[in-house]
Amino acid sequence: MHIIRILTLLIVASLGLQAMSYKQFKAHTLKNSKILKSQTLSLLTTEQENNILLRSSNPTLNLEVSNYNANAGGNNVEYAAGISQTIRTGSYMNGLESKAYASSLLSKAFRTQGRAGYLKALEGLYTQYVYQSKMLSLLQDEYILSLKVTNMVKERYTSGSENRVAYLQAKTETITLKTQMYTTKQQRSTLYYQLLAIAGFSKKISLDKRFIYSVSSKTKSTSKQSPKQQILKAKEKLYQSDYTMNQSALRNYNLYAGIEKEPDQSILRVGLNIPLTIHNDRSEERMLAKLKMQQTQLDKEQLSINVRSQKQMIKAAIRELSNQYSALKTLQTEQQELTSLLQEGYTIAKGSLFQLMTAKNKLIQTRKALLQTQKMINDQKIALRFLQGDYND
Repeated sequence: MHIIRILTLLIVASLGLQAMSYKQFKAHTLKNSKILKSQTLSLLTTEQENNILLRSSNPTLNLEVSNYNANAGGNNVEYAAGISQTIRTGSYMNGLESKAYASSLLSKAFRTQGRAGYLKALEGLYTQYVYQSKMLSLLQDEYILSLKVTNMVKERYTSGSENRVAYLQAKTETITLKTQMYTTKQQRSTLYYQLLAIAGFSKKISLDKRFIYSVSSKTKSTSKQSPKQQILKAKEKLYQSDYTMNQSALRNYNLYAGIEKEPDQSILRVGLNIPLTIHNDRSEERMLAKLKMQQTQLDKEQLSINVRSQKQMIKAAIRELSNQYSALKTLQTEQQELTSLLQEGYTIAKGSLFQLMTAKNKLIQTRKALLQTQKMINDQKIALRFLQGDYND
């Protein structure tokens, strides 16, 4: 019974600590996450790349001096100065601007996907931590119950009213539960330090050991797109910009102006250098962009079907799991009452040890099934929120 008192004190002490809620933990993580900060910098990188893409080329200055005197140092010197500038055509410039815009959208979509995936993983890890914590607490309660039964069997064995096999069976089950407690405690510890590392905590903190989402069959529907749908939408715009850029075979031309100063006259020159699109009219580039757009459109349509189907599947699973949880709660109440009655009967030497052990083990399995069901509901709701774009903001 000394062990029971120690476990009780530990549980009470742990309840007295001020634990950080998941909401607080999430806020701290989002503020300090190096991964999310790196993803934000990727947007700035894309912005600078777009600035490079859209900037105009520098003009070219040509300076020339010519001497027409047969003898060096004569007076027949000609001076020439000219400047040229590469100018993009309107269609090509529109395509570049569309490409820059699409690149920004794609970068934002990838950042959204990264952030949403990060939050999904964070909630999944926290859910697993809560599950292991509750499992440890459950095992502690079961250990106390099993130890109580073992002590009852031991008393009857000592008095000669029970055989040694029964006592060893009860004792073995109690030791097994104790071993499971150590294993679960190690798993919980691993998850705890993973959460600390993700959140950027350098010191230990107490985390609230409650599931993020309650047991409920109700789910919210949103019209937001999933991260992958946003990426495909941005890719389609990117391919459209490629098509626009290559609509005209002529992308740019050179405008030049110059002046020549000869001994007896001055010459002003203005002209254009226009590339001839004889061998390359960029039809292949246009066809390539068009094929990519068609492929992306098909991928979008198929993804939309898949997402819709997955949402329906997850919502159905949540409903069934919620019903299962309710049924298990009722079963647990009945099994608890049965176990208590059998304990009373065994205490006064009127009950069967086999019936008591069977009832106790079934109660333990029901409690574990309840905990597992609650975790599965949380996992399903996390998956649904990811598909519905609830982590996009």
